[in-house]
Amino acid sequence: MNPYYSSKEILSVEKIRSLEEKAKQLGLKERILIENASSSMISVIDNLNFYKNVLVIAGKGNNGADVLSCARKLAAKKYKVIAAVLEEKPLGKEALFQKKILEKIKIPVYSFNDSNINDIKIFLKNKCFILDGILGIGVKYEVSDFYKKTIRLINDSDKPVVACDIPSGLDPDKGIVLGEAVKADYTVSFIAYKKGFFINQGPNYTGTIIITDIGISKEALSEVI
Repeated sequence: MNPYYSSKEILSVEKIRSLEEKAKQLGLKERILIENASSSMISVIDNLNFYKNVLVIAGKGNNGADVLSCARKLAAKKYKVIAAVLEEKPLGKEALFQKKILEKIKIPVYSFNDSNINDIKIFLKNKCFILDGILGIGVKYEVSDFYKKTIRLINDSDKPVVACDIPSGLDPDKGIVLGEAVKADYTVSFIAYKKGFFINQGPNYTGTIIITDIGISKEALSEVI
């Protein structure tokens, strides 16, 4: 057995989801949790001492919403931010909400689909680090060719990568790569360690793992009936 199992609390996706649902029962709606999660991420990123020049890459789901919220808060801290939004498919409600805010406050936002994804190399080249929010813990099956191509471009860029919650493309429970996965230097993960961080291919993709919260502790959520 991996030694991490004896020293760290590791939860399944099912358990993580149940804790998130308990937070919502308390009145912490999805959008509040996204704002809380992104604020926690900002605290971590700010202590990594990267040059303040970042490319934020967001997918269509709530993981994308998390990093787009981060983009706004990084800009408030004088980071030079560009947001790349992957729109192979229409954005979900929360990611679209966050994208519209960025557009309204004039933070550069670029949309990418299969026809122009190679153009992202221009932005990858000129940034000091990457914030990965393409896919979250909901990923279950092999990622699409579009995401594979995007992930390969990130990995080939040789830029430091901070992954939001989990490196995109890594199965959170099994630790297997679902076709392609982002090789993160840091993984800022919410609530608890995921099983997949420590088994199979997981340790080769997570980098340094930092656990943070979504505005309420795991212990407090565990008390909710």
